[in-house]
Amino acid sequence: MALYALGDLHLSFQADKRMDKFGAVWKRHEQKIEKYVKKTVRPEDTLVLTGDHSWGKKLSQCQEDLAFIEALPGRKILLRGNHDI
Repeated sequence: MALYALGDLHLSFQADKRMDKFGAVWKRHEQKIEKYVKKTVRPEDTLVLTGDHSWGKKLSQCQEDLAFIEALPGRKILLRGNHDI
């Protein structure tokens, strides 16, 4: 069993806020997150998400982002960041 932490996902499956405007490293960042988390985190591990999960301003705008997080392996602990309303 291992403990991992990851922050600033800034997911925007429903919100109109593209992260690639901040540079090429952010292009398709959701796919990169999914790839490397699935490669690293096992089902028995814990993944602490340290905030700024979604650009959605209402729960209804975050549903797909939260579903994405839920589908990642491991037990998740979500902490609230300054962009999480």
